[in-house]
Amino acid sequence: MTQAFSTQLGIARLGALLSAGLALSLAAGGDAQAQASPAERGRDPIVVQGERLSRPAAEARASAFIRATGVASGETPAARWVDPVCPGVTGLTDFADHVAEARIRLIAEAAGVLLAPEPCVRNIVISFTPDGAGLARAIGLREPRRMSELSRAAREAVLSGTAPIRWMYTTELRSRDGGQQAIAASGGAQSNARMGEGAGSGMPGPGGLMHYESSIVSTLSERVIITAIVIIDQDDVIGRRLDSLADYAALVSLAEIRDVGATPAGSILGMFTAPDAIRSLTAQDTAFLRALYRLPLDRLANQHRGILVDQIADALTTADR
Repeated sequence: MTQAFSTQLGIARLGALLSAGLALSLAAGGDAQAQASPAERGRDPIVVQGERLSRPAAEARASAFIRATGVASGETPAARWVDPVCPGVTGLTDFADHVAEARIRLIAEAAGVLLAPEPCVRNIVISFTPDGAGLARAIGLREPRRMSELSRAAREAVLSGTAPIRWMYTTELRSRDGGQQAIAASGGAQSNARMGEGAGSGMPGPGGLMHYESSIVSTLSERVIITAIVIIDQDDVIGRRLDSLADYAALVSLAEIRDVGATPAGSILGMFTAPDAIRSLTAQDTAFLRALYRLPLDRLANQHRGILVDQIADALTTADR
């Protein structure tokens, strides 16, 4: 083959290639690109979109992002993956599935997320389906616990909303040393963690038992994501680039985005609503993921918000135009 192809990596109808009538339009710059393996294609460089802002503007943008996504909202601390992640994509061709998986792995690695070596048991599942709401309802009927952590509004949006992409998580509360915590009848955490040497006073707090050590307040507990399911409605993403969809899925599967309708400015979460379509993770998105995977989990929600806002703002004041 001598003719070079220059079509963008995207999603298009072609029933002969995909069981649900969805097909992948693969970008290629010649023989070598066209014959690249899924892992090689998934490791194409990630282009981060960003803009340099003044410090006040950056802090305002970062605060709006954290509020919109519901991360560390109220008295609920942020959650993240602690165990190695094993992402799996279904519903496309095998090649396209592997391309998307490889890209999600690349994003996770860049954020500092632990990766399980292949083969592994999937704990992140991204499913392309012709009926997103129908699949969500089927999951809810088969495994009701997957809906138990959603607010009433979020549950309604997941089960019957019209968003092209919807998601759900299961989380658990662990002690600071990694042990699972029981939940008391009162709703508070019962920690088996011991007070360390040099500890000051301990008292119950919003995140469980409060612990004072070296002038640092610890909740002695960590909220941990243990599974994530992302459902992508095929008909609503026709013509979208596969790498864009993988970026979106990576963000909502690696972080607990509690507001399923969140479309904050300057984020790929606004891909379906922004006048100027965002096609990849932004500097704001990547700064958020990196900050999330560096912050101490055993802190109060307000401390998490402060850390995340500060580090996102740092990135936005130095981002290339």
